[in-house]
Amino acid sequence: MNKEIDEIYAPLLSFVKKRINNREDAEDITQEVFYKFSKAAFDEKSNFKSLLYRIAKNSIIDYYRKKKIYTEEITDFKFSEDEKSPRITNDICTCIFKFIDKLPKEYQDVIEMSEIQDFSQKDIAENLEMNYTTVRSKIQRGRKKLQNLISDCCDIIQNEKGRIVDHKCSNKNCD
Repeated sequence: MNKEIDEIYAPLLSFVKKRINNREDAEDITQEVFYKFSKAAFDEKSNFKSLLYRIAKNSIIDYYRKKKIYTEEITDFKFSEDEKSPRITNDICTCIFKFIDKLPKEYQDVIEMSEIQDFSQKDIAENLEMNYTTVRSKIQRGRKKLQNLISDCCDIIQNEKGRIVDHKCSNKNCD
């Protein structure tokens, strides 16, 4: 088991760092994930990666809930694209999990494994014991459903390179 943990540590830390701007906080959260994992009871050792990423996802959400800062609106201040993009991306990353949870159950796991955990479609098929073509179809349909959920709630503005530069909530009932 130690070998598997050594192999997953770097990708898991990378997963957390993509969602947390502070390296030290990302390392702390990753350590917390392994601590929670050590306390968790699970049946299949082959599915421990999925459990680790789910714990990481929940730990990231908890991190942002704890760090919620209330500020007054600042007028006449403009962000440059480089300053604004990480903030926008983090906002979207934290709320994307809410949208994934709104997907029909048959799409939630494949989308999370594909888009969040960066599993290959073949690995997903093996882990979920599904046909590869079925997984491909579910990922495509799930992405479309996820895109519809997001676009019904938010307007995402991208630059010419496809990078997210801003977003606006168009419907207050998105939660």
